Amino acid sequence: MRQIAVEDFCKIFLLGPPFLRSDGNFLAFRGGRALLDSDSYEYRIWGAPIGSEPVPLTRGPKDWNPSWEPGGERFIFIRKEENSLILWTPSEEYKVLQWENGIEEVEWVSGKVAAAIMREGKRDDVRTIRSIPFWENGEGWTYWFTRRLYGIDLMTGESWPISAEGLEVLDFKTSPDGRRIAFLALKDREKPLNVSLFISDLHGDAYELGDGSWYLSRVSWKGDSRLGVVGHDKRRGLATNRHLYETPIDSWDPVDQIKVDRSVGNSLNSDVRGGMNLRPIWHDGSWYAVIHDGKSAPLFRLRDGNLEVVGRSDISVEGFDVKNGRIVLTAMSFDRPSEIYVVDNEMRRLTGMNDGYLSRVKLKRAEEFVIKASDGVDVECLFLAPDGAPPYPTILYVHGGPATSFGNAFMHELHFLNQNGYALLLVNFRGSEGYGEDFRDIRERYGERDFLDLMEALDEAIRREYADPNRLAVMGGSYGGFMTNWIIGHSDKFKAAVTMRGICNWISDYGTTDIGFYFNPDQIGGTPWDNFSKYWEKSPLAYVSNVRTPTLILHSDEDYRCWLDQALQLFTALKVLGVETELVIFPGENHDLSRSGKPKHRIERLKRILDWLDRHLKK
Repeated sequence: MRQIAVEDFCKIFLLGPPFLRSDGNFLAFRGGRALLDSDSYEYRIWGAPIGSEPVPLTRGPKDWNPSWEPGGERFIFIRKEENSLILWTPSEEYKVLQWENGIEEVEWVSGKVAAAIMREGKRDDVRTIRSIPFWENGEGWTYWFTRRLYGIDLMTGESWPISAEGLEVLDFKTSPDGRRIAFLALKDREKPLNVSLFISDLHGDAYELGDGSWYLSRVSWKGDSRLGVVGHDKRRGLATNRHLYETPIDSWDPVDQIKVDRSVGNSLNSDVRGGMNLRPIWHDGSWYAVIHDGKSAPLFRLRDGNLEVVGRSDISVEGFDVKNGRIVLTAMSFDRPSEIYVVDNEMRRLTGMNDGYLSRVKLKRAEEFVIKASDGVDVECLFLAPDGAPPYPTILYVHGGPATSFGNAFMHELHFLNQNGYALLLVNFRGSEGYGEDFRDIRERYGERDFLDLMEALDEAIRREYADPNRLAVMGGSYGGFMTNWIIGHSDKFKAAVTMRGICNWISDYGTTDIGFYFNPDQIGGTPWDNFSKYWEKSPLAYVSNVRTPTLILHSDEDYRCWLDQALQLFTALKVLGVETELVIFPGENHDLSRSGKPKHRIERLKRILDWLDRHLKK
């Protein structure tokens, strides 16, 4: 058995969600891996009869989730590299349509008809912008196009619009009888939390359900006359639980189906995902949905108001499908990357795509413990210890979001740092997903209870003699980068800090990022011009004169979620103040560098982190 290597994420097979043929006897899924030689990723559609070894069905290199022909043996999929829609048969592939601006999602409706979200617009050389958001992380400039729902004739390649011009379509699903399409759309892109629900026939004769005041993310069908929608009424802003609501298709009358203080979905952290599909499914009298619960995100069956775990409860479900009585799911755990499982009387693994890799490396489980915070609330923690005797040099690793969690999901980065001699303290502090609305809701209180939870968890790790108080580091990305910046302005406990894709100034973040104009008012409160003092009070830059901790700043120059200006401001301030610091900028990368960036940049990032930690904690 060997240690985890810096490039080992390239050896992990990335499995996407499963898609069953209508009879439930054949499985297809998107799968691939990172390639060092080409510094890219390759994805194909894989498949096999249930119980057989999967083989690649398509040639790649960037093939997207398949959609099976209703009642048939063919499927369609998107070949991203060519912006084309492909029809797969057991003997060959056919290119149905090529769309210059890109195709984002596709479904085989019935017969020879498919539906797809396609980009509509015209690029310009001199940018004239009249709306926000003007760019999106991972996409670049987006002001010039809208996402529109189209129908497609799979035999001729002819396409026609279904959604009205000007709507920004986010999601859609076809009714079981193939006669209607339910879709979610923004009527105003500048109000992205107000999502409208529409019902349309296949030719664009549509009507709206409700008044578009809810935040909705997914739509499903319960038979041909009722819908299930995932979302919330924003009563607690973005901290409101996402629940599954049922409504008839002739009026907006949402009835909550979940009725527990948790959210539908999966916000666990991982850096080896092959894609997710968590759309709830109605099958044989029950709803099936993934619900994020603490350190896990299992699949649940909901019948008559009762929730029952399907399979195991200590996993991260990445996608699932239910057809003809058969249940399959893609799942991972803390020490095992994704595989596909079938659930009947028990949960059995169908694939072993990562068995070879796992047989060669040693992996550890983290110790779980709970602290009683100073306000009496339980806070769950994980401690991943290296080899050797305690106390250990310890990294307080802060997750992003803040509404994500650490838990039963695989992160190559954590295992890599751990096997290079570092303990990892992972805390699901206030603001984390999976513990209910009261726990999650830290709106307008950033840097308060969240900060205390983290520091109190660290104190407990030191009290237990797990963590060496003289060899501590703090690091995190996104919200974790914000909190790293906050911590070093409020504590001198740490010998080193690594802040990644983080925020130091909420004022400038408001107008420069893809979500700042609505996320910041929800989380910080109001706008900078109406609430300037609060925005500055919650900005780590306001406390930068207190910083003494040597700080490594990592950022991507195409990060439009937390723009590069955040790193430049912090670096400049630390240099002026004489604090040891380095700024590393990754060209052509975005906010998701650590999860889907170019493989060579991901390796370089991990090397820079390890070198900084070794310099300040080991030498």
